[in-house]
Amino acid sequence: MAEPSPEATSSENPADDAEQLVSLAAELSHLGDAVNAAALLLEALTQKALPSPLSTDQVYAAVSAVLVLVRTRLDQVGRVVTGVEDPATILTLTNTTGEPQPGDDPDVRLRPWTSARRTAHRAQQQAAADRSEERESPAPGRKE
Repeated sequence: MAEPSPEATSSENPADDAEQLVSLAAELSHLGDAVNAAALLLEALTQKALPSPLSTDQVYAAVSAVLVLVRTRLDQVGRVVTGVEDPATILTLTNTTGEPQPGDDPDVRLRPWTSARRTAHRAQQQAAADRSEERESPAPGRKE
């Protein structure tokens, strides 16, 4: 995912420069809403409450698409939670939050990686790719 330039993220208002964190509760709630939407579509289908035969035909594709997107997003959230991927990659308008304040509901807040952490992660990935390439290449003097 492309990283925004510093110019694109800076603002005139110091409050807007506060670090944006990912609310795991908000992310999971949003994914729950998507699953509920799929369930509502299926319920409308079983109740024969859809407006036309065309929309009836489209329900299965729509439900399948929603569930594939939810599954893909859950996989991505899993990579973020396990530290394999930068939380900034899942930051959206629906899951953005700030630092916890007294009286806030409990939540897991995921902090985007620093540039040093992103650089270290890329170096680890490159080193792993290099090792993999070395294992796959034939040894000198050996015929395949």
